[in-house]
Amino acid sequence: MSTIRRVNVYTIDHAGHTYGLSEFGPLELSTGLSAWIRLVSSWVDQGRDVEQAADEMGGAHARQARRVRDAMVSVGVLQRCVEPGEVSFVGEGADLVRAVERSALPLPAIVLGAGPLYEDWFDEVQAAAAAGAGQAGVVLFTDRAAVVVGPIGAEELEDVVTALRCGDLADGRPAPAVARTAAAQLVRRAAIGSGDAWSGVRVTREETTSWRALPHPWRPAPPDPATEPFDERVMAAIDPVHGVVREIGEDDLPQVPRHLARARVVGRAAVRPLELEVVADGSDFGQARRRAVLAAMALHLESTLDPRAVVDAAGKRVLGDTRDLSALRAATDRIAADPGRYFLPARRIVDDGPALVPVVWARRCHESAAPTLGTAAAETRADAFATALLDVLESWEARAPGPFVRVIDDERLPTEVREAFGQLRVSDREAWLGALPDSAVPTAAATTRHGTAYACGTSHATAAVRALEQAVLAGQVLMHDRADLVPRTWAPALPAPNQAVALPSRAPLTLADLRRAVALRAPDAVVADLDHDAGIVQLGISAVKVVMDR
Repeated sequence: MSTIRRVNVYTIDHAGHTYGLSEFGPLELSTGLSAWIRLVSSWVDQGRDVEQAADEMGGAHARQARRVRDAMVSVGVLQRCVEPGEVSFVGEGADLVRAVERSALPLPAIVLGAGPLYEDWFDEVQAAAAAGAGQAGVVLFTDRAAVVVGPIGAEELEDVVTALRCGDLADGRPAPAVARTAAAQLVRRAAIGSGDAWSGVRVTREETTSWRALPHPWRPAPPDPATEPFDERVMAAIDPVHGVVREIGEDDLPQVPRHLARARVVGRAAVRPLELEVVADGSDFGQARRRAVLAAMALHLESTLDPRAVVDAAGKRVLGDTRDLSALRAATDRIAADPGRYFLPARRIVDDGPALVPVVWARRCHESAAPTLGTAAAETRADAFATALLDVLESWEARAPGPFVRVIDDERLPTEVREAFGQLRVSDREAWLGALPDSAVPTAAATTRHGTAYACGTSHATAAVRALEQAVLAGQVLMHDRADLVPRTWAPALPAPNQAVALPSRAPLTLADLRRAVALRAPDAVVADLDHDAGIVQLGISAVKVVMDR
């Protein structure tokens, strides 16, 4: 008996071209495949098993038939039929029973459950799934909404529900019609496949919306690392109810000439309660949003603590390996009450040797509305580390600026520097760019009538661009009476120097060069890896914190 059926239509014109309408949109298939598509379709229409029919052809023809069959399934022209299995119900299952009875598609062996998000009926779902089907899906009741999860494996389902319980879902119950709709949604997902285990739907009386979640910081991440482009991966961390970043947008922020984006970040398993907004700038909306999300990730990771990595003054672990959330929360609260007594592992910047740093310095144990100086997140650890080191170096320069020389604005400037300089002079024709020609780390300063922006970089060109961009940003936000948004390295205006030189040029610094520059001024400085939230790491995001005080 065939386990595949045709769910879409296609036509073949007089020239042999094949056109189809699938669930994924219109298809135009090559002439060479038309005969194979007709053949596979005829097998399906006759109720023949495609595998058996292909075996009868033998050799290369059999392999081609299977490839065409698989391609037709992948684009939605064909659909695999599910072998019916035993369906079990747990909790408040009346709506689920009704939905299964009305389903036009058979369901595989599965456990379906429904009940309040914060009650203990869910243990019965895990037990039933472990004893039989292995797969389970649930409808979770919350205040005026129902959340659909699964179907997925029982152990993974527990991790997803644990993550949802640390979101912003209020305890309560939805309207009966909402519960019925959610039950129908779960049954449909069970019949056709649920897709991503860490996403689903949330049903209210007004709408049905998608949700995404990340594993709880104290749970292991999904086994397969994310492979999508970076900007797509980080979207998994943005969700209005369950995300590390609850929302991102521009709102009332001034947008010309630099673009600004705001991200609202909420902490999970945090040392201190965390619900703040961070703002970042960029040359366009995409770059601004990307930087805002990374800043939010850095703030979240700096605020989150896994007590299983913490030791006391004697080097003894505070807590052993456990997945008990109540024990983990109790240990975190105990550490947060006196973070100076407990320590986390780190590495010395001067020689990469092991070190211990007090939790009070390694984590955000204060009420600041921004990541601490020296904290950065990026796609790779090397990028995050370099950004954090430059952040420290810039702050030192802003506090005690060296003897700058004025940079001559002529055709010798790199293109990117000239463009940034031109943008600054649109708002202030008297602005000037300065450099420290003999400094160990390339340093630049952009001065306007409002003040001076300092920046360090791996080259004088990158430092100059950053300083110019920050000066543009400062003038922009000050013009809109938003002094709260000026860059961290913004300082009073420097007097224009008499000496003028071409922008210095030399080989770019390496990460090792930046480490030496910081260690020279802070020999005891250490770097702590913020890799304790496996869900964030699984997205391909790394973060570090450079600590000078310990």
